[in-house]
Amino acid sequence: MTAAGLVAVICMAPALPAKAATAAPYGQTFVRLGQEWRDGLPGGARVQMATDAAPGAVNYKRMVTESELHGGPYADALAEPLAALARHRRGQGDLERAEKLYRRALHVVRVNDGLYSKRQIPILRELLDTYRAAGDLTTLDERYEYFFRLYGRGEPPYSDVRMRAALEYLRWQREAVRLDLDGKDNRRLLDLYELNDELLRAVGADTAADPLWYRQLCMSQLRNLYLIQDRVQPKLQNASAPPSVPIFASDWGEKDSKLMRLEGIQRGAVGQGVRLLEDLLVRDKEAALEERARIHLELADWYQWNGSGHRAAEHYAAVVEQLHRAGQYGTLENWLGQPVELPDNGAFWQPVTAGEGERQVIVVARYDVTRHGRAKNIQTRVTREEDEGVASSLRRQLSRTRFRPRYNQGQAADYASLAREYELLD
Repeated sequence: MTAAGLVAVICMAPALPAKAATAAPYGQTFVRLGQEWRDGLPGGARVQMATDAAPGAVNYKRMVTESELHGGPYADALAEPLAALARHRRGQGDLERAEKLYRRALHVVRVNDGLYSKRQIPILRELLDTYRAAGDLTTLDERYEYFFRLYGRGEPPYSDVRMRAALEYLRWQREAVRLDLDGKDNRRLLDLYELNDELLRAVGADTAADPLWYRQLCMSQLRNLYLIQDRVQPKLQNASAPPSVPIFASDWGEKDSKLMRLEGIQRGAVGQGVRLLEDLLVRDKEAALEERARIHLELADWYQWNGSGHRAAEHYAAVVEQLHRAGQYGTLENWLGQPVELPDNGAFWQPVTAGEGERQVIVVARYDVTRHGRAKNIQTRVTREEDEGVASSLRRQLSRTRFRPRYNQGQAADYASLAREYELLD
């Protein structure tokens, strides 16, 4: 359709209905004390910081020297002590020297194993964590681009190494969106959605690809849709208002077309999320009952967060039925024994970096959760009188939060006097 034709359609269309009372993006500004999700953290194992007196630090230096004497500056045996020494320097706070040591360790691995060696992955991730610790998000972003290119840019063959790298890159892009690395410009969010969509199509069509990666990509795209639902607010337009899009095709710029594309995705986001998960249920007909129950749970939570309680209830009932059939009563209690704030996947959660922000404020809240998943009769308590404004903010946000309701004997049930501690993140 031409730009002029699109303007005509918009002008003739009735005003779009306003979104129903928007659910709170749980995890963005408040979170249950101690709760975290993998999507908010780097994919590699967290590196334990060393101290000045860490045993073995001198040994690593000696190992580096001995390896250089016996094998030269590119000896294969250098990689491990160099990375360990880098870890030690990072623990001391000497991030500049740590970075140089990590980069040298990477170079040694590439010389000996080639550009696509699996041995690079933990070193690369620790290097990425070093940029993160230094607060150098621009370089961190650039290094993630390199990380993604290094492992095939999501192209076949879809090996475990390539798919883990692609999923970690998608995870970083969500983190960059949450950090507003590009300000409020949502172009990165659109690029993220479209890359995830391309990977879904390609991996889904590849019969040699492990089905695990298709499932992981579906869950990644679902998190992207949560972000789009919260961050993208299409402008309302009606016949009596002047068009808010360029009239002539020549007036359209890249930013206009990207914004229109993103708004179009937002309008169809609920249905897109449903199709993703329903497709998984079709593809995974032979999956274990607990795995299928997990997909039903994700689908129920998606409906619930988007205000479709009746459809959510159908899938919560499927969770109960399948876990009963599998005899997984402990899992059923973990998932549905108490109300759960939604979304329960970390789509909005970005942990505060050590030393960042102001004093942590903890608020104790007590409230009821109805069988429809809404918090009522919210009461809060803080230890300092000056934090009462924070407590008031939490009460407002809890009233907008949608919950996965408690299920008792297969039925959604009210839950009275739920007590939880929350950490305010903003």
